[in-house]
Amino acid sequence: MIIEVALPLNINKNFDYISDFDVKTGCRVLVPFNNRKITGFVVAIKEKSDVHLKKIIKVVDTEPIITEDLIKLANWISEYYLCSFGSALNLILPKTIKLSKNKITAPYMHSESEIPLIPTLEQGSAIEKIITSMKNSHQKTFLLYGMNDSGKTEVYTKAIEYCIENDYSAIYLVPDVSLTSQFIELLQNRFKDKVGLWHSNLTQKEKNSFIAKLKSGIIKVILGTRSAIFLPVNNPKLFILDEEDDDFYKNIQTPKYNARDVAIQRAKIVNGVVVLGSATPSIEIYNKVNKKEIEILKLSERIESRPLPKVSVINLKYTKGFAVSKPLKFAIQSAILQKKQVFLMVNRRGWATILKCKQCENVVKCPKCLIPLVAHKNQSVLLCHYCGFKQNFVKNCLVCNGDISYFGYGTEKIEEIIKKAFPIVDVVRMDADTKISFSKTFQKMKSGHPCILIGTQIAAKGFDFSNLTVVGVINANSGLYSADFRAAERTFSLLTHSIGRCGRGHSEGQVIIQSEHPDHYAIKYASEFDYKKFYESEINIRKEFEWPPYKKLVNITVLGKNEKDVISESESITLNLNGITGLSVLGPVPKIISYLAGKHRWQILLKFEESNYKHISKDILKVLEDYPKKGVNVVIDVDPIETV
Repeated sequence: MIIEVALPLNINKNFDYISDFDVKTGCRVLVPFNNRKITGFVVAIKEKSDVHLKKIIKVVDTEPIITEDLIKLANWISEYYLCSFGSALNLILPKTIKLSKNKITAPYMHSESEIPLIPTLEQGSAIEKIITSMKNSHQKTFLLYGMNDSGKTEVYTKAIEYCIENDYSAIYLVPDVSLTSQFIELLQNRFKDKVGLWHSNLTQKEKNSFIAKLKSGIIKVILGTRSAIFLPVNNPKLFILDEEDDDFYKNIQTPKYNARDVAIQRAKIVNGVVVLGSATPSIEIYNKVNKKEIEILKLSERIESRPLPKVSVINLKYTKGFAVSKPLKFAIQSAILQKKQVFLMVNRRGWATILKCKQCENVVKCPKCLIPLVAHKNQSVLLCHYCGFKQNFVKNCLVCNGDISYFGYGTEKIEEIIKKAFPIVDVVRMDADTKISFSKTFQKMKSGHPCILIGTQIAAKGFDFSNLTVVGVINANSGLYSADFRAAERTFSLLTHSIGRCGRGHSEGQVIIQSEHPDHYAIKYASEFDYKKFYESEINIRKEFEWPPYKKLVNITVLGKNEKDVISESESITLNLNGITGLSVLGPVPKIISYLAGKHRWQILLKFEESNYKHISKDILKVLEDYPKKGVNVVIDVDPIETV
């Protein structure tokens, strides 16, 4: 038989092979290709071919491992994100996955059922609309918009309950692995063995076992990070994305997909329902609400009518250089005396963020990226947060042998300051350097144990700690210094989520935000719990400068070891792109971090009307067919979350 095979290569075509074995569409096969052996996906059975064909080496799967809806989804990903069909299929099911041949049975789980809460009127209305859409097989996207602690999770679980009762499946996405420990406990208490967990930290054996349970129909509810959107669930009907505006839903590897947009497309294919939950919806999604393209479901109050925390903004210009102001220090002291918990948000890792010579002012930089190294005192290393380069601490300047001074602060420095100020208090840290102890930290906070939690944005989103009554934001404007057009949106979101961590129990919460620019609209409206005013300010700026949602963006990055080749290639691509009607071409220019991991990086930013994307995307691909040249790579990013 003749089969058409898609290969996970950057080639925009499929290949025909002969198979001596029966094989079905959706199965994987091992095939010869240019003196290599590659695992590909069977996408069609054919009667004839116009070329001389090679035989496949072997059939990997006896039964289809991906469903028809996923093959359609891969087609869409290939067209939308401008990548090969094989690369899109490889996103959906990496070639390393293996199915167990043994029969899988569900384990008996000893977990106490959580008593479901009685929904409020707003929750009940939201649940009814979501379920009605599922009953009618009416493809619909909802924005579940409510402040932190307004009961969005209860709406999710009621919708999932309907899915299970009617033999449908649900995919529940959270932006970060650290959040899964909280939600898996909640879901397993409610739905027992029907719940499965999927994320990048699973071992290969765990992933293989998970896929086998999924295919056998044991798992009906998947909790996972962005890649879980591609799993081959039976009868998919509900797609939930909590904190839909989170950057972690964007894949940083090629193809650079956004799980939110992929979920919406998959729901269109299967007539499913998408629920996008957020207290700080992305500007693009809220704009779709205003255009009546997405229906909004509002939760306007905290559950049990809990009062909002009191928020104060402190001007750092008047704190005499202290990282922790007197009002914040007093609030921490008061909370600890009452045996409460405190969360201090510092959105930078490390101990010192700049190392500078006292004499010649030379800054210690990464040799591979030419950006400042960050001092990590606990590990006694200077670390590059971009490529992972490490070196030992330095006392003297390599240029003039002068003394090195350490400036700035991250989570480690604040931890040191707080331990000094409160020596008998338990202080814990949650950032990318403490991932091994996330579960332990989570359990400690969940138990209500009096302590001070110091963390980055990882700790600011999704967690529900009832004994946490004080939140301090050490420097609210650190994210505003970015040249990216989303800087204000990210700052507003991070502040809102940080504020939302406190006052979730019966005690009133207090929040102190420290900032050098307390009047900035992102800080002002976050402190006033006013998303609508923030949106109005931000959307006017986006309109003036033609940023999304008013223009669609595609970012092209050209990178390589030889800077002259990178510049030459960038200029050549730009010259050819300028000939496309309706396309505005900005650049080429060096990226803000122009040298990363030993490679020079230049970018070309494309702006155009979204309605023209279908034909403009084809023109872009046609131009890029002749690139890249040897030694230079070209990376395409559709709907980039960063433009610098």
